Amino acid sequence: MDAPVSPVTAVSAARAALNAAIADLAALDTRTAGLEDLLALIIDSERASRALTGLGQTWLHRSVNAGAFTDTGLTCADALSGLLHIDLPDARTRMRRSMLLTEQTTLTGDPLPPRMPGTAAALRDGAISLAHVTVIDTFLCELSPAVDAQTRERAEEQLADLARQITPATLRRAATRLAGWIDADGALTDPADRRRRRSFRISGPDRHGMYTAVIVCDAEGAATLELVRETLGKPGVTLDSNGDRAGDSENEVGDCGDSANSENGENEDGENGDGDGAETAAAAAAERVRDPRTAAQRDYDAVFTAITRTLARRDLGTTHRGLPVSLILTTTVADLAARAGLALTAGGTALPIADLLTLAGNHPDDLDTWLCITDLHDRPLHLGRSRRTASTDQRLALFATDHGCTFPGCTAPATRTQVHHVTDWAHGGTTDIGYLTYACDRHHRQIHTGPLGWATTIAPPGHRWAGRTLWHPPALADPTREGRVNHHFHPGDLLHDPGSP
Repeated sequence: MDAPVSPVTAVSAARAALNAAIADLAALDTRTAGLEDLLALIIDSERASRALTGLGQTWLHRSVNAGAFTDTGLTCADALSGLLHIDLPDARTRMRRSMLLTEQTTLTGDPLPPRMPGTAAALRDGAISLAHVTVIDTFLCELSPAVDAQTRERAEEQLADLARQITPATLRRAATRLAGWIDADGALTDPADRRRRRSFRISGPDRHGMYTAVIVCDAEGAATLELVRETLGKPGVTLDSNGDRAGDSENEVGDCGDSANSENGENEDGENGDGDGAETAAAAAAERVRDPRTAAQRDYDAVFTAITRTLARRDLGTTHRGLPVSLILTTTVADLAARAGLALTAGGTALPIADLLTLAGNHPDDLDTWLCITDLHDRPLHLGRSRRTASTDQRLALFATDHGCTFPGCTAPATRTQVHHVTDWAHGGTTDIGYLTYACDRHHRQIHTGPLGWATTIAPPGHRWAGRTLWHPPALADPTREGRVNHHFHPGDLLHDPGSP
């Protein structure tokens, strides 16, 4: 008996036509095509890609309104990230733009235009790119809430028209000028608006292993940082005898160049300071003059010292997600023996082995340091527990092996994860180290038996990634449900010796 044939809908017919058109274009032999034809293909394909992106925003918004992700137990962005294999920030951006670029409806069902109507029309026409959309979206986000709706609408329409004619870089300059005209005297900003813009970001490392931190702060934050800089950033402060940063300033030079134990005019032996005491003070003053650091380096050391002292006082508590609030480091036996390669912190920062040895042996301000060393295969020995919750030792062992969330492509470090039973505790799973793994909050929620649910297993012996956590995607995304591993924290998995065959 023949299988029933599904009815051909308008959507399925359009999809078939689109795929056929793409296949025809892919089959073209453009090696003998004329220059005009090649340029026309480039222009038309760019316009088509932009137009499809604009239409895709509408389709996404309507899918969400129809409850496409309601039964997943996840946020719409989390579900979209897993469905399309895109990063979560990208998924969140798409969800937000789908609301801005798509028609809305009122509670009574009446239609409302998109919040960015000019931009939406230009994108659907293929006249602008997503880079143009980003400029206009950023411009509107950065406008003060005090700007009235009519002014916002006129500004968006003007920028959308300009975007059809100029590059994103030129549009960005025009948007900056327009923002200056809208709030020429700065009267539209207030303290709450300025605090809304505060941020702290760290990026890197670069090829030298250095990271870049960017702070955007209000006047209160700037005043606090200024106080730290003026006190701990003075020449000679936070400087040890080797000319390096010192974590403990109790025995460092004071404001007047006197040593900390000469407050009463006495030297270390309790004698009057007329002789040796004066020499000590002079030597201390000379040490301050010889401070080899630049002003920027002193400012960095001042902030670093203030932060490490806060950690040493245990103001942040003793544990975070089951891990000690301390500097936690891990490396392999091979790297430690060779004094080469990189170590990893629980927060995901990579650092050279030489720095690891320095931090593990003598960290500023007596901050506790944990060092986890793994074998050549990065796997722990047996470590079991009869209770459901993992112990601190088990969490440290997981950090040494998993380093962070094990979901494929996830970048969440150990400090932003929770311990997951590969076989659920309620279904007979055990709290043994060989059956535990790290999962961040959002990916832990994606483990369920629904149509968009993921599953986890441990790669068996003989598997290419034996002992590692395998994540099996939903059948809707991959009918084979083949297990995948996260290589983000193990980039060496994907590399090979250039000299090897």
